[in-house]
Amino acid sequence: MATTTSHDPTESSHAELSKDEFDELIAFVRDYYREELGTFVQQYPKDTTHFPIAFEDLQRGVSITTPGPGSFAETYLEHPDAYDDHLVDALDHVDLPVEVDLSHATVQVIDLPEWHTYYPGDFSPKDEAGHYRAVTGEIARATDVYARLEVAAFECQRCGTLSKIPQTDSSFQEPHECQGCERQGPFDVNLDESELVDAQMLRLQTPPEVAQGAGQEIDVYLEGEELVDSASVGDRVTVTGTVHLEQLSSGNQKTPKFEPYVDARHVALEESDHTEIDISPEERERIRALANGAEGEPLEVAGQSLKPEVYGHETVKQMLVLAMVGGAGPGDLRGDFHILCLGDPGTAKSELLDRVEEIAPRSVGVSGKGATEAGVTASAVQDDFGDGNAATLKAGALVKANGGVVCIDELDDMPTDVRAAMLGPMSKQRIHVNKWGINARLSTETAVIAAGNPKHGRFDQYEPIGDQFDLAANLLSRFDLIFTFHDQLDEDRDAKIADRILRARDAKKRSAAGDDLEGDEKTVEGPIDADLLRKWIALAKQQPDPVFANDEVRQALQERFTALRGMHDYASDQPVPVTFRKLPATVRIAEAAAKFEFSETIEPRHAKIATEAVGESMQDFGVDEDGNLDADIQETGASMTQKDKIRFIADTIAEIQQETESGHCLIETLVERATEEDLGPNQVDHYVGKLKDQGVVYEPATDALKYVGGA
Repeated sequence: MATTTSHDPTESSHAELSKDEFDELIAFVRDYYREELGTFVQQYPKDTTHFPIAFEDLQRGVSITTPGPGSFAETYLEHPDAYDDHLVDALDHVDLPVEVDLSHATVQVIDLPEWHTYYPGDFSPKDEAGHYRAVTGEIARATDVYARLEVAAFECQRCGTLSKIPQTDSSFQEPHECQGCERQGPFDVNLDESELVDAQMLRLQTPPEVAQGAGQEIDVYLEGEELVDSASVGDRVTVTGTVHLEQLSSGNQKTPKFEPYVDARHVALEESDHTEIDISPEERERIRALANGAEGEPLEVAGQSLKPEVYGHETVKQMLVLAMVGGAGPGDLRGDFHILCLGDPGTAKSELLDRVEEIAPRSVGVSGKGATEAGVTASAVQDDFGDGNAATLKAGALVKANGGVVCIDELDDMPTDVRAAMLGPMSKQRIHVNKWGINARLSTETAVIAAGNPKHGRFDQYEPIGDQFDLAANLLSRFDLIFTFHDQLDEDRDAKIADRILRARDAKKRSAAGDDLEGDEKTVEGPIDADLLRKWIALAKQQPDPVFANDEVRQALQERFTALRGMHDYASDQPVPVTFRKLPATVRIAEAAAKFEFSETIEPRHAKIATEAVGESMQDFGVDEDGNLDADIQETGASMTQKDKIRFIADTIAEIQQETESGHCLIETLVERATEEDLGPNQVDHYVGKLKDQGVVYEPATDALKYVGGA
């Protein structure tokens, strides 16, 4: 790597300090950091070599005026290499109770002001080269920690003389000749006598919700035991260090292009559960009022504001809002809940997902078509990042959205292996990567909101709903709520939907032209605008984890759940209405409802919101053809009634083929027998298809079947 850094010809003059000025620096460290320095000395150099100094303290505590920006603190940021030694020397000259040489310590100037803090790509590389800056972003790539030679000790194989040569990142420097025998080697590197340092390379990316698309990137170089491995792929960090320029090459030819990178001094791990959003005091006051019900039921107001152009689906909208907030998640408890929207094309599923992606304080969008396992989860890859030989970690959507929401459209078009790879991250909220020598565990604490279409394009009213989606039961079971969207002919409803679409379109054009919308305004924005809803959700995410207000609330949830479990009187020949998986799902929703109202406790109304939403979801996707709740529809992909009918068809085929000389079962005979059990030809054809898919029935001749066992 060929590297060029900015150079200031007046740097040496900038670095000059008088004795009085240097004494002031010593006094500053002593007065502002005496206690911290005492602790540092006890840990130096075994446990730490980095001493942090806050920029604001440096600005306030050092009155030295310098050329350029003026104050010592500002000048340090413009010329860190020239002024860094002064801070280290001041550290080393403070009178301490114990004698210790701090001349090899590193000073970290941290907490830079916002006007010196950027996202990747938000600054001019030529203007900032050589300056000390802070860059905030998301770690998209990371190499393994490696050992880098700072000073290589070359041992002559002829006479044994050691020659020490400082190394740079750009190339490996060897001696021209031995300093002892003056011959040109051969030389071996004596690692025991060389100076090595732990190193790592990161690629920092603009967070997706800030970038609103493909974010820009910048590489970061870390050196030293305290900096390497201080953050993982997917983490949000603020890196403070010196910006340099790296010359790009094309093949073996250097080009006139230079890219910025950061030589890091400090890495601060940011909170990953929400994005910092500027909220004015007036907005906070209104949000508090909204949460207290000043303009109506809080969740109803939010649901109506999520996507007012879309008519209906009120429960779905409200649950999407709560999914962006999330429930309680301390320790190994999962607070995020997942929502799946299944239905006919043109029923606004994708529009709702798009709005969630826009509003969520942290979100990543994924299209099922063309999705890859690495793009959705995480991977270890070998490419030109780093030195081009070692593997590096690369974050996928679930890792990038850690602490937020992943919106997956066209889930039914996603490759089967990619959907399978989502199972662990959705339930355990972490991903294990073990490949190319990398063994890492990455957090995926994110809500998954997905949409898909029936496998035949539209719902078939004569086919069980669970059979109409080409999705594995183990994936369906990961979703806490499943809602179905039907495009059914209804004159009154159609008129309302058409009216909403036309009014919304016209109102948006009038709004853009600056016209007074009067009554149509709510059609465009709803009770509150999208920006305020986003800020409300961001504040709600920061609320402490709520607990049950009292035993009565907990008891009510328990009784509601056990009543569902026992709705068939625990008869062994009846389906299991609901599994215990639904109970924590209900609690997660109730927790999110409490947080959305800034309530520290889960009240009866929050429990009611949760149980009603779960109940509506189960009615949408959990009722068998006889109208009974059956958890197996979501858990195994087939209801108990369906399983019984499939088993009946299999047994009947086996019975008929035993009665024939050919050993085959004629389909005509099977249909006649099935009619006696109230199964029509279409149902027979459907269940025979299921048995064929399972590989236990095949068609040896036209209109004939053969059962081979296994069902």
